[in-house]
Amino acid sequence: MRFLLAALIAVVVNMALFLLLDRMLSEKAIQVDKLVSSEIIEFVRLKSEPEPPPQQEPEQMEELPEPPPAVPETPLQPLAVDRPELAEWQIPELDIPLQIGSGPYIGVRPEMPTTLAAEPVPRMRFPPRYPQRALMRHVEGKVVLRFTINPDGSVSDAEVIEAEPAGYFEQSALRAISRWQFHPKVVDGKAVSRVATQTISYRLN
Repeated sequence: MRFLLAALIAVVVNMALFLLLDRMLSEKAIQVDKLVSSEIIEFVRLKSEPEPPPQQEPEQMEELPEPPPAVPETPLQPLAVDRPELAEWQIPELDIPLQIGSGPYIGVRPEMPTTLAAEPVPRMRFPPRYPQRALMRHVEGKVVLRFTINPDGSVSDAEVIEAEPAGYFEQSALRAISRWQFHPKVVDGKAVSRVATQTISYRLN
C-alpha cells in the first residue's frame, strides 16, 4: 500500500515538474522572440550626392622651340664639265667662177632673150653645204649648172649639165644656186632676163 502511494506521489510530482518545465521553456522562447524582433535594424540606402566635376587645370602654353640659327649660304663652286672635243669639220674649198653663155649643155640651148655683153654681178651668194656622205668618204668633185637670171635678180630654171662624180654634189649645188641674187642686166633702161652657167667645185682642205 505504501509502495502504491509512493508511486502515485512520484507520478504527480513528475507531472508537475514537466508542466513547470514546459511553461518555463515557453516563456523563455517568447522573450527570445521579443528580443530578436526588437533588435532588427533597418538599413536605408541614401542617395549619393553627385560628385563635383573635376576642376580643369588651366592650359599651359606650349613653349615653341627656338628656330635653329641660320646657316650661312656657301656659294656653290662652279663644276668643271669636261666637254668632249668635237672633231673640226673641214670647210670645203669652193671654186665658183662665173661663166656666161659657155660650157657644155644637155639638150637644146634655150633662146637667149638678150645679148650677153657683160657678166652678171652677184649681189648675194650662199656657199653650198658639203654633202655629209661625200665628206665622210673624202670625195671631191664639181658641178656645172645652167640657170636663168630673172629681171628682179633671182635665179630660176637651174639644172645640172655636168657632175663629177655623179650622185654626190648635184642637190647641194642646186639648193645653193637657187638662193643667189644677181644685179639684173639692163638694156635700154629696162631689166631683162639672161642665161648663165656656173661651176661649183668641192675640195677638202
